[in-house]
Amino acid sequence: MADSKPTTELHLRVLGQTADWTLLLHGEPPDEDQLASWMQNGTVARLLVAEQGSNEPHSLLVNFSLVVSVRVVATVRGRGVTF
Repeated sequence: MADSKPTTELHLRVLGQTADWTLLLHGEPPDEDQLASWMQNGTVARLLVAEQGSNEPHSLLVNFSLVVSVRVVATVRGRGVTF
């Protein structure tokens, strides 16, 4: 998995923040119904992500009870994780 490329960008708007949090996901991305369910149920989900400038994925736990909007897009080369 270390040589794999991110498959999807997940843009999260977190409660109280003015900017989106962009995650580079590896593997199969969650679909819209799954994301909506996580937000409605306040799920803490484990996502496989990579940092900017690296294709080395690691797990990240995200508390979707704090997420107010989500946008899923195809990965754009050269983009990374922003915090």
